[in-house]
Amino acid sequence: MSLPVPSIADRTKNWLRLLKRRPRPSSIRPVEGTEPYTCLDATKDSSARHPPPRCHPETRLKVRERLAKWLSNDEWKMLWVRGSAGTGKSAVAQSFGDSCGDEKRHGASYFFSRTAGRKRLETVIPTIVYQLAIAIPEYRYLVEHQLANNPLLLRNSPPVQFRELIIEPFATLQRQNPRESIAIILYGLDECEGEDDQLEILDMITNALRTNPDLPLRWLILSRPEAHLKYAFSKFTDCGREELIIDAACRDDVEKYTRERITQIKDKFRKFTPTDWPPTNQLKELLDTVSGLFIFASTCLNYIGDPKETNPQSQLNSLLAFLRRSPGVMSRNPLAALDLLYSRILANIPFTVFKETRQVLAYMSYRRYVSKRHIFNSTQALCNFLRLKRSDFYKAVDGLHPVMSIAEPEDAAQSPLQFYHASFQDFLLDTNRSGKFAIDEKEAIVYMTQLCIYCLPDNKLPLSRSMTCFLEHPLSQDIVDMQWDGVVEDLLSQLSNVDFRCWMAAYVLGITLLCRPDNSTSVIRTEPSSPTDYQLLEYFNLVIGNGIAQPALFPLKYRLPDGQWNREYFFIGHGAKSVIVWRTKSATSYLDQAFTLRCDVEPSQVQIRKYQEYLLRIKWDEGRAKLEMV
Repeated sequence: MSLPVPSIADRTKNWLRLLKRRPRPSSIRPVEGTEPYTCLDATKDSSARHPPPRCHPETRLKVRERLAKWLSNDEWKMLWVRGSAGTGKSAVAQSFGDSCGDEKRHGASYFFSRTAGRKRLETVIPTIVYQLAIAIPEYRYLVEHQLANNPLLLRNSPPVQFRELIIEPFATLQRQNPRESIAIILYGLDECEGEDDQLEILDMITNALRTNPDLPLRWLILSRPEAHLKYAFSKFTDCGREELIIDAACRDDVEKYTRERITQIKDKFRKFTPTDWPPTNQLKELLDTVSGLFIFASTCLNYIGDPKETNPQSQLNSLLAFLRRSPGVMSRNPLAALDLLYSRILANIPFTVFKETRQVLAYMSYRRYVSKRHIFNSTQALCNFLRLKRSDFYKAVDGLHPVMSIAEPEDAAQSPLQFYHASFQDFLLDTNRSGKFAIDEKEAIVYMTQLCIYCLPDNKLPLSRSMTCFLEHPLSQDIVDMQWDGVVEDLLSQLSNVDFRCWMAAYVLGITLLCRPDNSTSVIRTEPSSPTDYQLLEYFNLVIGNGIAQPALFPLKYRLPDGQWNREYFFIGHGAKSVIVWRTKSATSYLDQAFTLRCDVEPSQVQIRKYQEYLLRIKWDEGRAKLEMV
């Protein structure tokens, strides 16, 4: 008896189950505790990107025509469109994807965004496969078969997924029934997390093009012209190139876009604007200033049409008055003018709330240093993490509407806070561009360290993993060698209440990298100052067998010096919540491990044995250590 053939509905249901493990709505981040296979927010028509940027019907015509011809041309199977920040790459990608969709030739798309969390390599291939399976039923059947034979395939490495879920199925389809080419769009490759992951994506594609040149896939990649990408593409001889530059045609395009947006703003606020607004001279001044940069024009127009102000006439007057105070701005890099606008937006934020505004911007700019559970998909959750009342939060961000997507208070539980464009974050992180508005890295790290500690219920959980990884493994030697000026007063006060007995040694050491000994509060000290400290010192000598040891030197370094014998210690905490922390390193080993002891529990034989085993691993020589450390 033959088995019944599964219906299309049954196969689709099985595909969704295998691909996503359990149904869930599209979101920037997955449900906590799960590892998503796809990032549907990165697709061309995702609601998370609504409304997406699109080219004005009469703009970027040349590049759009060249893209349309490329899709049907056999010369290049991959095309790199590069352009600096704000030149309209996202609008070009969206418009091209829409036109491909109209012709049933859009296979898949992935719009990277580091500010929106769409940046993980692990989600790229499954997201592409997911879209291709919807677009091409016969391909979906082959992929279902692959996943049925190997349900763990989506846990394999991206290259394995790419080969077995994209290359092999399309090779089979092409042998059976050749089809016309379809487009796969990867926008913002430079915003994929990590240069290595960006280059791995390119390697997968180029290897496929070399080994399977007949596949009906056309890869459109759009990015900024980052140095490592320029070098990588320079080695690919079978790749076309297009560059979005600010030329006369681009300036005409931006002018068309600006005029249309002004008309829309005027219509929206017709009760507040005269019929002859804006005056010809002001409109010309605005068009001259935006100088062909789409993001600059967009930012200016968002400022003019700010719904919180409802006064575009006043907003335009204010904007132009500010720009006039900077002679020569139009003769320099257009981003210089964009920086001036960003400075103007920040300068308009009331002094009374700017401290909270800086805290929000610090989190948004450096949230990569906190764990995934501290990156939030709703404005309300972010308010809670920042320890701000909702009313205070909205006062703090009220002036940021031209540069950030800010949910209305009634939508705070569902919608996240986002930068409109990565250029604003780039501006904040560059002191040379933002001056007094720059978000200092040390300041942000200290602030978010405080927030992470506040989030520890009863101080029984360690610091967030990625925060600690940053503190223990700084990103560059410059960070390692920073001479910290100490931490802010309220962080010291906060540390005074922490029960360090509950913290792992590595976490205690990590937080202490930010600190110096403090004589006023004695939270961190190198000499015993209480009966508790003397008890800790006694336990410490018991574990090290009364060996040589010396007080730690502050500020602490990430690692003890190589080629030296060293065992250093310090005390941290107050009263019964204190611990003694020490590190040991031999001249012959790179290992540098931290240990702690608490005053209320005598060290066990297990603790002593583990430390002795560590000394054996690093070939510790007590005699030589005494000679060199004295």
